[in-house]
Amino acid sequence: MLTPTYRPVTDQFRADSGALANAGDQELQYAPIENLAGRSQSDFPEAATFNIENGCRGFVYEEGNTVTTLAPGADFEVTWIIQAPHPGYMNLSIVKPSEDSVGKITYEIYETILSIDSFATTGGDGSTTATMPTDVSGCEAAGDCALQFYWHSDLAGQTYPTCADIIVSGSGAATTTTTTAPTTATTTAPTTATTTAPTTATTTAPTAASEEGSAETGAEATTTAPTATTAAPTATTAAPAATAATPTATTAAPEATTGAKCTRRRN
Repeated sequence: MLTPTYRPVTDQFRADSGALANAGDQELQYAPIENLAGRSQSDFPEAATFNIENGCRGFVYEEGNTVTTLAPGADFEVTWIIQAPHPGYMNLSIVKPSEDSVGKITYEIYETILSIDSFATTGGDGSTTATMPTDVSGCEAAGDCALQFYWHSDLAGQTYPTCADIIVSGSGAATTTTTTAPTTATTTAPTTATTTAPTTATTTAPTAASEEGSAETGAEATTTAPTATTAAPTATTAAPAATAATPTATTAAPEATTGAKCTRRRN
């Protein structure tokens, strides 16, 4: 693509592109991406933020780039040159940058506005007219959006993208898209307070016995210490520690004074 004005080869591009720094401007602008990607060298690595397959030949918006302003609903001219005819298709799309956690930018299609199914069947110059959609949003500032000219040939197995910086007037500010690895959420279950009510003490008074053994005729003393009936208050936080021993029942069993008395066996 020749117009709108495409992104230039800059000093920053050469500094970041590793072995591609030795390529000429024309090769960087016109060669198929597959060939450029094959120029990578392990001993001359690219910057972590560089991506030749970002959808725009590795180019990103830089301050000082030529920016074309287009109006919603308006027609504009697109021109190109085909140096080697490789039949395929061409899509003209608005793309927006998406940045990952290390700052590497990839351009994602926002809206395709023109498609030519039979493209580059002959070489030379070409042109067409495209219309900017009226529903575009988020392309108000330079760098928010780009116009991507994407030519691909299945026959040759090659791809030729080109990008131009554009502003769509009245489309509003862009929303920054950042790709981040998802954070694993850790949920801690709340601690459940368990309250144990104090055990009710039950004391049984000993059975009255005769001087020589068990009473044979008298009624057994069955008085039982009364059971504590006061319920322990419901603990609203933690159960208080027991600070006093359960009182010992002090009510002695009354002597059997009513009814039959113990008798001594006479020989």
